[in-house]
Amino acid sequence: MSSSLAGTIGQDLLNVPMGDMIREMAFAIADAQIRLDENSIEVAEMMGGLKTIYDDNGNVTFEDSRVFFGRERIPLSTAADIATNSNDEELKAAVAKELDENHLSNLNKVGTGDSATYALTDPGVNPTISIPTRLSMLELGFTPTFYQFVDTIIEVRISISYTEEQSTEINVTSDSKTVSKYNSFSWGRHGVSYGRSRTVTTTQVNAAYANKYNYSAEGSSLLRTKLTPIPPPAILEERIRQQMEILSQEASEA
Repeated sequence: MSSSLAGTIGQDLLNVPMGDMIREMAFAIADAQIRLDENSIEVAEMMGGLKTIYDDNGNVTFEDSRVFFGRERIPLSTAADIATNSNDEELKAAVAKELDENHLSNLNKVGTGDSATYALTDPGVNPTISIPTRLSMLELGFTPTFYQFVDTIIEVRISISYTEEQSTEINVTSDSKTVSKYNSFSWGRHGVSYGRSRTVTTTQVNAAYANKYNYSAEGSSLLRTKLTPIPPPAILEERIRQQMEILSQEASEA
């Protein structure tokens, strides 16, 4: 291999932008990590029971993201208050349906539809009634999942090949020819004669020279990373447990 070619291959190896590749990979992973965390926080908010909604003007409203799961028994007065005053339209409609279907004699209904109001006819008689329960995903034991990039690897492959072929071909062709050139003379009285012929040989030489040169360079890069879910922080689990205890206590006092 010539020195100029060796220098070319060496320069190709040096031209691989390893620093730029590592820098771009690091920023890409950092940006992806932020987006993953934002998504997990949004899921956690939804699991908490209220989902933040932004309109086109940037105004913020909240949507109840709880789900109906099971039933619970509560005082009739509490059920009447939910069916009359609750801001949760779905829960309000579900409780009102239960009150209408039970035909409770101690309950007075005024109006129809969403504007209907419910009140006890005798506050001293306050039995319990079973109604659908609406719970958040956190209350049901679900926790948001957070992800983290680990074991990130950059692998660069470069293949440089050099081929040089040289061949020499010589073809030799011989061609023998007899030239009909005859010299003769005679001498003596008995007629003795003498003659001579000449043979000429020619040779043709065909020479062919070939030189072949080939150089190729191939490169590929591989980025491999591992995305792993991480367990929720212990402080988050403790906070969820405290909130569930507060909600349970408020429900029992009501």
